[in-house]
Amino acid sequence: MEVLYPVCAGIDVHRDTLVVTVLRATGGRHAAETRTFGTVTAELRIMAAWLDEQEAPIVAMESTGVYWKPVYRALRTLGPGRTVWLVNPAHAKAVPGRKTDVKDSVWIAKLLMHGLLSPSFIPDVALLELRDLTRYRKKRVGEQASERNRVVKMLETSNIRLAAVLSDPLGKAGRAVVEMLIAGDKTPEQIADSTRGRPGRPVRASREDIARAVDGVVSETTRFLLRQMLAHIDQVQAAVDEIDARIGELLQPMREQCALLVGLPGVDSVSAAGLLAEIGPDMSVFPSANHLTSWGGLAPGSHESAGKRKAVSTRSGSHWLRVFLVQAAWGATRTKGSFWKRTFERWRARLGPQQALVAIARKMLVAIFHMLRDQVPYRELGADYVGTEPPSAGRTDSSIN
Repeated sequence: MEVLYPVCAGIDVHRDTLVVTVLRATGGRHAAETRTFGTVTAELRIMAAWLDEQEAPIVAMESTGVYWKPVYRALRTLGPGRTVWLVNPAHAKAVPGRKTDVKDSVWIAKLLMHGLLSPSFIPDVALLELRDLTRYRKKRVGEQASERNRVVKMLETSNIRLAAVLSDPLGKAGRAVVEMLIAGDKTPEQIADSTRGRPGRPVRASREDIARAVDGVVSETTRFLLRQMLAHIDQVQAAVDEIDARIGELLQPMREQCALLVGLPGVDSVSAAGLLAEIGPDMSVFPSANHLTSWGGLAPGSHESAGKRKAVSTRSGSHWLRVFLVQAAWGATRTKGSFWKRTFERWRARLGPQQALVAIARKMLVAIFHMLRDQVPYRELGADYVGTEPPSAGRTDSSIN
């Protein structure tokens, strides 16, 4: 095999140890030297100094959990001239046989030496911080949703059927009702009158229906728990507001790209921040839209043998990008009169709702790629536009655009 990097290093990353192998190609043979280091900062400095002594200009390591992050940052910081590759573990998987940490590091170095690895996309520090914020925000919002569901469940156990008469049991009207139930100083009729007289979005249920729905038995323990739950919801909301403010600060350099994404149906400011945090504003790091969809885990899988294509799922990729995209795709398919709604309805008949939604998410990612690359706004095609068809259920076709 051709040697692309005569001197290189491979690192097998663990929680407490790093097994580092420096591989040299001399006279048609390979000479390997392996050392083991700890993962504390002092040990990372020693490792970086040793790699400098070995004159290894390029280093590769697998993405193992979160353990690779401090190693990657240390190697980039302590060796400005050094190239550091983070590679997909599936691409660096050793052939079957005896497995040891030393052999793993040697195998990574060999693959790197002969150009059989490709680096993963690693954004800059600012984008990594934005990722941390958008992902943490998603977790906190999910935590808030779980607590809201607990409130509704607690009300149901007290025979308070608030969800039956209000579209949002914890909206403005629903929150006021819950607080009156906690106070326990109003009759069901008085609670119903207060909801009917509230300004803003009207309550469609009748006064009698609301009175019957809130006529339950609320014990002191239930009131105590409801108080705790509402306080938790407010606490999480305050944290989300602070996170949003910080996200807004980090998005300032990308405000133009954020404005472009918000013009896409189903994408709001929150989704736009999440998408930019995952893929970044610069599309030059991806050779094509197909590369981006493959990296995002939305490209159709491929398994062909003897001229027959077999059913396979989509390829694995960026979990968080897929989460934000599927959420945006769900919103786009509910936009009346849009190309996305009509396309989803056509594809759902053939693929089923889940596969059709993933296909829509992939198509949206292709549109996002071109919007960011060419800096052009989204142009709605309309519900009458007929684009390319998705693969039939059980087929894979990488030519779908």
